Amino acid sequence: MSRSPTSLGGWHARLLLALGLTLAFLVPLMAARVVENARVRSWERMGFAPEQTRQWWSGGFSRQAEAIRWRANGFGPEAAAAWRTMEFIPQDAKEWIEAGFNLPAAVDWRTYAFEPTAAQHWRDAGFGVGDAVVWRKHAFGPAEAKRWKATGRSPLEAADRKRAGGVP
Repeated sequence: MSRSPTSLGGWHARLLLALGLTLAFLVPLMAARVVENARVRSWERMGFAPEQTRQWWSGGFSRQAEAIRWRANGFGPEAAAAWRTMEFIPQDAKEWIEAGFNLPAAVDWRTYAFEPTAAQHWRDAGFGVGDAVVWRKHAFGPAEAKRWKATGRSPLEAADRKRAGGVP
């Protein structure tokens, strides 16, 4: 029996299958590279070197505008990613750093609704976040709390004496 002129031999079919599989892998790969290179070039126009761009991406920053905001506030990709993970915006993170706080300390103080400058005053007066919360609850500022604490009084005792017109 003779073969029809349009049928493929076994090796021809395998060759076409191999070619099809290769193209199915290479075409999406090449398309992804073209898209990535175009994105890298757009980041380059905003002042990011290609390796910096990839560092920002690996830190979870896919939007150029967000990376620019963090960079403008003095952050690199790693530090920005850490602060952002704890839900800080760039300006707030910068304020906490300028007030002398690292990320864990800033998180602790912010949890109790302290602004960076207020937290700095309390810390400079010798108070940790727990003590500052208690003294602030009784309407004391850091300097006043420091004076009352020096007399050996607790925040509650100091508040009672203060209401009665006492002074430290």
